[in-house]
Amino acid sequence: MTQETHQDSASDSSTEIPYALIPQDGSAPPAPSRRRSGCLWGIGGALGCFALVLLIPTVLTIIGVTSFSTLISGIGTALGAGASAPVVAEISSSQTIVQGIQPLGQLVSVSSQLAKADVEITVGQGVLNACGFSANHVVQGTVEAGIDLTLIGETDLAYDEQNDRYVLIVPAPQLTSCRIDYIRQYDRSMTTCAVDWDEARLLANYESLVEFRDDAIEGGILIRAEQEARLVLGNFIRLLTGKPVEIVFEPSSETVQPPSCSPDTPAGWRFNPQNRHWEK
Repeated sequence: MTQETHQDSASDSSTEIPYALIPQDGSAPPAPSRRRSGCLWGIGGALGCFALVLLIPTVLTIIGVTSFSTLISGIGTALGAGASAPVVAEISSSQTIVQGIQPLGQLVSVSSQLAKADVEITVGQGVLNACGFSANHVVQGTVEAGIDLTLIGETDLAYDEQNDRYVLIVPAPQLTSCRIDYIRQYDRSMTTCAVDWDEARLLANYESLVEFRDDAIEGGILIRAEQEARLVLGNFIRLLTGKPVEIVFEPSSETVQPPSCSPDTPAGWRFNPQNRHWEK
């Protein structure tokens, strides 16, 4: 294999034009190989990842997923569906202690609302009543009366064949509950001592409750309760049997009052009837 060099007459004598010799077998010469550097591959990969990130919102918009939270939720649902665990709830409760059972066998037939203003409580304390004080109160309360149905037995209801009617014997009406619904203190006296106004309010609560109870009895609440109970029980039995009913109230040897109508005197206090002062 030889190489020839031709010189052009019009060009510079120093310019040489190379000629490549063709191999004898007539095949084309191999193309020169281009070697890509690692940096170019890294840059291309980064651009491809960035394009993929930009492509995700476009695809989500096309398929209808418009929020990233929806996408995360969908992924969580898909993962949860593949590995879903049953929900377990643990309940811890303490032991129930029954302190008492009270039968609800009272027929409350009459409820009386009472109110009293200017309930003055005077407290005497200190040497020569130097730290005495007083206050007025407005008090509202309720007194209820009825009969105790638990005292009625099977023998208390009988059929009178001669008169074709039923006879029911029931206990006499009694007070069923007494309570103070509202109390307000006002018109406090001047004092230079440190006094407990709540003590005066407590005494007014006690005194008003006792007065409400006595006023209700004197006003005929038990008589009204008897009339209402006769009407209610008579109509009830008449509807069941279709016969007339006679209600007979059995007189009681003693007056029975619930604890709410017989309050205890506030601890440590006593009433002096001579000067009408509460003392402690």
